Amino acid sequence: MFRREREREFKEFNGGPPCGQVRVLVVGDSGVGKTSLVHLIVKGFSTACPPQTIGCTVGVKHTKYGSPGSSSSSLKGDAERDFFIELWDVSGHERYKDCRSLFYSQINGVIFVHDLSQRRTKTSLQQWASEIATTGTFSAPLSSGGPGGLPVPYIVIGNKADIAAKEGTRGSSGNLVDVARQWVEKQGLLPPSEELPLTESFPGSGSLIAAAKEARYDKEGLMKFFRMMIYRPRIHGPYLLL
Repeated sequence: MFRREREREFKEFNGGPPCGQVRVLVVGDSGVGKTSLVHLIVKGFSTACPPQTIGCTVGVKHTKYGSPGSSSSSLKGDAERDFFIELWDVSGHERYKDCRSLFYSQINGVIFVHDLSQRRTKTSLQQWASEIATTGTFSAPLSSGGPGGLPVPYIVIGNKADIAAKEGTRGSSGNLVDVARQWVEKQGLLPPSEELPLTESFPGSGSLIAAAKEARYDKEGLMKFFRMMIYRPRIHGPYLLL
């Protein structure tokens, strides 16, 4: 019903073709800066005091996809069209763990966020991927799954680059991984300049870097990710068009 109403309102306002919708989960541990990052992506500027997410909040970013000069009746379906990227900011707090699956429906992609100053927040991304892959439903699923069996495109964003740079930290000192690193360094088995191999590390070493409080992130890299998700459903069928 909501989609039908939005389609009607869009047609009345623009007099053009219906818009499209892409749903993206934004997940990660509590406190990694997901809400600040979503605010930056949607609004274009940072927020000083983001509210704590209760359950889930949705931010919507408008974008255009296609060629302006193409006809809406083009056989390739490449006419310029409005799309709305729904960013579902899911709370990472433990109290919402049992009900988070309510938000894992008709997913087109996932943005995983971790805190660059807290290494444990990256190692936990594997658990997030497994949770979503197990309990979620997906639009235009991939033939082969990613981490945890995740069947949709994903991207990893390391947030709080500003804090990590100021503190000179690479991870949480209380994390078991850091304790293991300190031990092997003391034994002379690993020079301090080298990275301890992590079997539980999350894939995506080429992840994007962000500092949401300083309004810095790779805008073009993120838009490429959005365009990829828009393109995939359009070649699989028209069900994303409202």
